[in-house]
Formats: sequence, C-alpha cells, structure tokens
Amino acid sequence: MNLKPTIADLLRAGEGIGVEYKSAAKGLPANAIESIGAFLNREGGTLLLGVADNGKVEGLDAEKARRLCTDLVSLANNPNNLQPIHRLFPELIEYEGKTLIRVDIPQSSQVHTVARTVFDRSADGDFRVTDQVALQTLYQRKSSHYTENAVFPYMELADLRADLFTRVRRIVSLRESRHPWLTLTDEQLLQSAGLWRRDLQTGQQGYTLATALIFGKDETIRNVLPHYDIDALLRRVDLDRYDDRDWMACNLLDAYDRLMNFVTKHLPDPFYLDGTQRVSLRDKIFREVIVNLLVHREYSSAHVGRLVIEPTEVVLENANRVYHSGPIDPNNFTPYPKNPNIANFFREIGLMDRLGSGVRNVTRYIEPYAHRPAEFIEGDIFKTVIPIPVYQSVVALTGIDTGNVPEKRGDFTINVPDFTVNFPTNFPVTGAGRNRLIQILYDLQQGLRRTAPDWAKQLGVTERTVKTDLKLLRDAGWMLFEGPLKTGQYTLTEAGQQLFQQAQTN
Repeated sequence: MNLKPTIADLLRAGEGIGVEYKSAAKGLPANAIESIGAFLNREGGTLLLGVADNGKVEGLDAEKARRLCTDLVSLANNPNNLQPIHRLFPELIEYEGKTLIRVDIPQSSQVHTVARTVFDRSADGDFRVTDQVALQTLYQRKSSHYTENAVFPYMELADLRADLFTRVRRIVSLRESRHPWLTLTDEQLLQSAGLWRRDLQTGQQGYTLATALIFGKDETIRNVLPHYDIDALLRRVDLDRYDDRDWMACNLLDAYDRLMNFVTKHLPDPFYLDGTQRVSLRDKIFREVIVNLLVHREYSSAHVGRLVIEPTEVVLENANRVYHSGPIDPNNFTPYPKNPNIANFFREIGLMDRLGSGVRNVTRYIEPYAHRPAEFIEGDIFKTVIPIPVYQSVVALTGIDTGNVPEKRGDFTINVPDFTVNFPTNFPVTGAGRNRLIQILYDLQQGLRRTAPDWAKQLGVTERTVKTDLKLLRDAGWMLFEGPLKTGQYTLTEAGQQLFQQAQTN
C-alpha cells in the first residue's frame, strides 16, 4: 500500500503544517529555504512549486523546472543558507498537463538554522523562533529523537552474530560474576539492554539500529545502514594519501578493537607512574576518544567516522547532532547523550564511564602524555585533536638536531645517531652493533610495540642477531619482557629510562 500522499491529496488538503505551496513563476522564491528549514525542524512535510497560495495549479516551464531542481539542491547544500546542510531530492511531476516540482522533506533529528535564524512550522506557515523558551523547547523536542532507536521489524536473531553474545557475557562476567545478562537468553539480553523496542507512534516493534551496530553481521549492517564506515589512517610520510590504513564497516565491538590496535601499532606510550603503578597514558586517552567516536556518532549522517594519525597529532572526526557550536571547555561544559542505549551498553561492558567523563579523563592524562592540551570542537562534525608526544631524544642524546627524520647508517635505518652517556667502558658491543641497541632502546622509549622479526626487518639483520641484541639489553638491566610469550611485549626498565633522563641533563 502506498502511504505517500498524491498531488491530488496535497491539493485537497490545502496549506498547513505539513504542506506548503509556492508559485515559482518568476524563479525560485527567496523564502523557499525558510520552508525547508521549518519542515526539517518540525515534523517534515511537502513543498510544491508551481502552485499558488490559493491552491491554483499554475505549472512551470519544463526547462525552467529542471533548473529550479538544481537550484534547490544547491541551496540546501550550502552551509551559508542552511546549517546543518540537508540533501534534497526534488521530483518533477506532471499533473493535469502541467509540470510541478515536489520536494518531500523529512523531520530532522537536529535543529536547522536558515541564515542563522531558526524557523518552525505551524498551520499558518513558517515563523521565526526568537523566544528563548521556544528555542529551548525545540531543542528538547529534537533531543528526544535518536537515530539508534529506528525499528527494523524484520530483523531477526539470525541477522546477528552469535559469537558476540558469548563475547559480551564473558566480558561482563569478569567485571561482575552475578551480572543479570549471564542468565538471560539472547533475546532477553537484547531487551534488557534496550535494543528491542516498540514504537508507540507507529506501532512497529522489533530490534533497533543500535542492535545491528553492536551485534549485527557485516551484511546486516550494510543492509540497514549502507553509508556506515570508519577509516583509520596513518599519515607521517605520505601526507597526501597514507602510510597505513584500516577501513572497517563492522560491528562496534570489533571496530573498537581494531581502532585500539591501530593506535597501539603506531603511537608511542611513554613510561608513566600513577602513584606507584605504571599506567598506559596512550591507552587511557585513546580508549576515551575512540569510544566517543563510536558511541556519540550521529548515524543518520553519511559522513565517514575517521581517525587520522598525523606527524604531530591525531585527529578524530564523527558526524554530530549539534547542541552548541565551537570549542568545548573541559572545565565548563554540559554533555548531551547522542545514542543513550549504545552508551549504556558500552558502560555495562566497562568501556565507558558516566556521560562527560571522557573529555575530563583525556584532559587529566594529556598533560603528562604530550605536554599540550587536547581540543574538542563541536559542530556538525565533532572534531577531537590529540597531540602526540614530541620527543627531543635525538637532540638530547647527541646534540644533533635531525628533525626526527630517520637517516641511513650502514645497512639499516636508525632514528638516534649515537649514545653519549652511560654505556659501560667494557660493554661488549661497538660500532653498528651498538647502533642497533640504541635503536631498540629508542623504539621502546617511544612506547612502540616491536618484536624480534620487526627489528630484524627494520635493521636489515637476521632474527638471530636481534635476539642476541635483546639478550644483551636484558642482561644489562635496561629492558625486560612482560606478559605471556605470545601476547607480551618488551619494555624499558627504570634503568633503561634513566639512560634518556640522564642524557637530557648532560
């Protein structure tokens, strides 16, 4: 059954809260964008061009009508006219031998401004919203609409990944041995998590968009949200394209793991003691910003979620439902939930704290990590800028400023030209061998996760040679191996850290 009203239905109903006529005999009316903004801000509606205010069908020249369609699309796609922009799909309609333009405009989850003015819709047409109470009411009404709650009545358990339910139960059991999800069926777990919904306005019931994003198979996610994807890029050498990339369109649990792995692979993690316990500043910071990228994204937007590692900073972008535009003051801001059910789910599995804690946690740890503040900029695209530690180890150790650009030394690439302190006079390695040890120590000081095969490839030697080097460093007390054999990693000891600290004071 076609529920979309016909032209005859729209003409019979007359102008009202959901219908607007405009003549357009002399071109696109200047106030057309006001009607578009008002429909977006209210409940949606239909704009008919080629119909007079009294309902008389005037029609349009066919060639002019095609130009008007192009003008409409450009008008609504220009942030100087409409903010945030909205993509329109005008239709040319033939009605009783006359050409009309029909523009169906949906209700938006955001408040739109037209030339910095908010318009709303009533039975009498479009009106400016200038009263602060009315504006607050409009924002409150929009905040009750969440994309994550879209119901897909034909989505079934077979469209979800069974292994993710097992994974989630394992995670929550480690945090709380009597967590209620452990005794629930998969269907009951989804209902408990708010991922099954009955829409009281439409009567539809079933699993939601949030269900698909958290538990969905890849094909399920592509079906319900074709434009969804996340892009992780490394840009240090090739700044126009990338040096490494991980593109993903998977569920949010896998996306979190892959993004954290990408960060671990490419970013340093300097030694840091929180009291008497060593903590990973890198993981503390990027857990928060990656969760923000996934949980607070406006999923109705086709803007790609993005994490880009650049030479001096990491930039994260995700589509946003705007409440206040501009930089966020971490000491004085009001957080708003974007996807509360997804946020609650991430909180249950321990990846998220209370609303707003992410910005505060990043602010707490960013000073010892990079000695520069992070930036949080709210707009149609929420942008987070995390500075990367700028190491002066090369200059401190040698007095030679290489700009931190690798230079060739013999048959391998080395970032640190030479050590000037703290090698014992009877140390059994000299020349190129000593340079290899310096490179390994320097990599560890930057927090880079490396294995013997990685260093062998980087240094142009055999794995056996690297293993000999690693043994020398362990025996000297400058490094150790922590964790299980397959998943552990090499780290600097306190004595190894002192090599760099003493060099900086010499």
